[in-house]
Amino acid sequence: LDSELVGLLARHAADDDWKGATLSELDLTHMMPTDSSMLVEGYTAFAIAFGKHVEAFNAQPSADTYSEVVNGCLSCHMRACPGPIERINKRQLETR
Repeated sequence: LDSELVGLLARHAADDDWKGATLSELDLTHMMPTDSSMLVEGYTAFAIAFGKHVEAFNAQPSADTYSEVVNGCLSCHMRACPGPIERINKRQLETR
């Protein structure tokens, strides 16, 4: 997913043209985490919400729906696995 976010930033963010942008839809509720400590209370809710953010982005790609995807990543990782937070922050859109 991270490589998809990097690609989207490179192709769409500079000119704010998100036409044709998509992300792979992943069902995180059926994927095994790297470590069992990541299965914190609320993980399933975060996973479901993340899936909805990706669906919304794919239905209507825009800077706003892209940001919701990235913020969904941050929300879960702040709670369950803080290691990638610095990398996720690099996927945020620059404020204009």
